[in-house]
Amino acid sequence: MCDTLYAGSAISLEGHEWFAKNSDRNPAESQSLCIVPAGPSAPELSFALSKPSWMEGGEMGVNQMGVAIGNEAVFSRFAAKKDGVLGMAILREALSRSRTAAEARDFICDFVGRRDQGGNGAYKGSLVYSNSFLVSGTDGAFVIETAARRWAWKTVKSFASISNAYSIENDYDAVDEMSKVELSGSGRSWRALVEERLHLFFTKGDDRRNYTSGVLGAAAPSVDFPTIAAALRGHSAGGRSMSGPCLHDAGFPIKSSTTASMIFERDRSGGASGILWFTGTPYPCLSVFAPLLLTEDGFVPLWDGYDYSEGSKGPLARWELARKKALERGGVTRASDPDFVAARERVQKKIAVAAHEAAAAPRSKDSLAEARREIDAAMAAWEPAL
Repeated sequence: MCDTLYAGSAISLEGHEWFAKNSDRNPAESQSLCIVPAGPSAPELSFALSKPSWMEGGEMGVNQMGVAIGNEAVFSRFAAKKDGVLGMAILREALSRSRTAAEARDFICDFVGRRDQGGNGAYKGSLVYSNSFLVSGTDGAFVIETAARRWAWKTVKSFASISNAYSIENDYDAVDEMSKVELSGSGRSWRALVEERLHLFFTKGDDRRNYTSGVLGAAAPSVDFPTIAAALRGHSAGGRSMSGPCLHDAGFPIKSSTTASMIFERDRSGGASGILWFTGTPYPCLSVFAPLLLTEDGFVPLWDGYDYSEGSKGPLARWELARKKALERGGVTRASDPDFVAARERVQKKIAVAAHEAAAAPRSKDSLAEARREIDAAMAAWEPAL
């Protein structure tokens, strides 16, 4: 199960905007970040995609126009189809063509209104579901929830968090025609109309949404990188309860673990530019976030030790090694070791300073070269601590 967050400039330091997501999937399911270039046919836009090893689609991503999208599994009484389109494939397609958050929102709503969603989203076994999405761009942010061919969306005013539970009540801005008819005069909310409540017992989606929303709300108006990272790294019951956003190999009732994490930091310029931070490893509490610049010229890697090519085996091997080491070294208990946390934060600070200096002068070859040297050295020093 997963969590996606957004914090707007009104509650953040220096007018930045923040988009972030944890991807929770099968504990053995590796995931990597790739850059998909624009082509003469498709995709229309280039994008960075956090992609489970076995599928074409992705859990989260950002395109060259600064549109960021994350998706969540939700469970409706209007059943998704076993042969339907995966939500991760819908996300990839939306990234490839949407120049604004509103365009992504409208594409997703139109897509699910015309085509069946679902498919088997499980790495092992079977799991069929509908999807919710959190979308942000230079034009704002939206929560979009779907139920088979139904949909509803609302505008995010300051911050939002979504998880594996419906969250739109009567506060939607728009809803599909079928649902509009059923809701009219009924006194029911969108959530009451579509939700299969039995799944809430297993997914704990409301618990995690309340947790992450609480972190953002408590930090306002000073949300920053440490705030967002702390929200993604939060545990419940030693990391093995679905109630916490950072999950460590929970085996019952759903076999799940946090397999990748991403943060997109949009700068205060009002444009698409920013820094995409990604772990490339499971368990954000045991990871540092590496930077990838988004500039007017597109994506600019700052860490030369990572292969951003789609389908590359190297990042998957690194992911698998990181998981193996985490299990050998005590897993979640290590994240509460003050010495480990201090070491992680020292490395993260070095990387952040270098990344922000490069972001301030993205067309300076000297600035980029210096940032790469510092970040490569910091990541090399971190590797033994994975």
